[in-house]
Amino acid sequence: MIRNKFIDHLQRLWYEVVWVGVFISFRFYFRRWQVANYPKMGRKEPVIYVANHQNAFLDALAIIMSQRRHPLFLVRANIFAKKLARFALRSLNMLPIYRLRDGKENLAKNDAIIQDCIDMLIDGRQPVAIFVEGNHNLKRSLRPLKKGVSRIAFSALEQTDFTLDLKIVPIGLTYSKHTRFRSDLLVNYGAPISIKDYLDVYRHNPNKAHLELIRDIEKRLEPLMVNIADHQHYEEIEQAWINQHQEYDNMLTELEHDQQLIARLTQEARAGRLQPAPPTARPAKPLQALLGFPAFAVGLLNTLPLFYIMRQLIGKLVTDIHFYGSIKVGAAMVLAPLVFGLQATGVYALTGGNVILSWFYFFASPFFGTFAYDYYLRHLTDLPPVTASADLLRNYK
Repeated sequence: MIRNKFIDHLQRLWYEVVWVGVFISFRFYFRRWQVANYPKMGRKEPVIYVANHQNAFLDALAIIMSQRRHPLFLVRANIFAKKLARFALRSLNMLPIYRLRDGKENLAKNDAIIQDCIDMLIDGRQPVAIFVEGNHNLKRSLRPLKKGVSRIAFSALEQTDFTLDLKIVPIGLTYSKHTRFRSDLLVNYGAPISIKDYLDVYRHNPNKAHLELIRDIEKRLEPLMVNIADHQHYEEIEQAWINQHQEYDNMLTELEHDQQLIARLTQEARAGRLQPAPPTARPAKPLQALLGFPAFAVGLLNTLPLFYIMRQLIGKLVTDIHFYGSIKVGAAMVLAPLVFGLQATGVYALTGGNVILSWFYFFASPFFGTFAYDYYLRHLTDLPPVTASADLLRNYK
């Protein structure tokens, strides 16, 4: 028991250290990052987070970063194949869920994993987080939901003689650019769903209760995200939305306008009246460009080595485009301090041992780097603030 408590303490300490590193990386990776409607809940209140799944591990990190509890994630088992990955993922509260494609003989392992989740919910120490679509896809659509969450929820109720006050909290994740640095992220929480509300139905007809719960989760998730539900006209609707998309200071307001716009575009597409519109032109700001150019030049020169290393790493090691953003955030957390540290050491040597200037260079480099990239996006390119997932998937091999 002493050893278990000691290991548990070390794991929590490791989790907190990684949390701080990811938090810093998040602040630089995303241009805008907003958490909306986070529900006030007790520290030990049993809860299952359910979210849409578009961006691999970045979705899990978005949930982790948006609240201070330590969710237990259920993720696909094939990424646990290597020992190092298995150790790292388990240390960050991620457990494997086996699918038929992972081998029929492995499906029985899910029973023990699901029981671990139920024990955590009953104990109240950790929430459980589930991506209810069962797989990830860059498309901005809510795919059919899997029934695993209802199995866990009702099993937890049964094992507590139907006394557990379990809540399911839907989370909508919306990215402006799934794979790009300095993109935007909205983590939008919905109102909690009480499992006790389905208790009467479950006692009379468990299958009906499962279906009702999944249907209600789907209804709660849809308004929390950008959801292009018309798959037949998906590409043209998405492109028209991007061309007419407008930014607002409050990303929740922006989401509401996007949903209204997508609803109108969907009606036009189905009626055959959707006409391509040119992208909204951004006004030129020559004075800002002139004043910001010196800082842009400094940031560009300082971050070119890091940019080159990251590009080589992503190009050679990452084969699934859905992991691009996740690897960028994780790699930047490790590589940025190393690269900027080496460059700061060079500054120290060139300045004859000026410690203050060297530390200033080290801490200022990330800010100059992000400024340079923002400057490039604002003044040197016509790229829209939102990328088309259809284009990314079409060019992906």
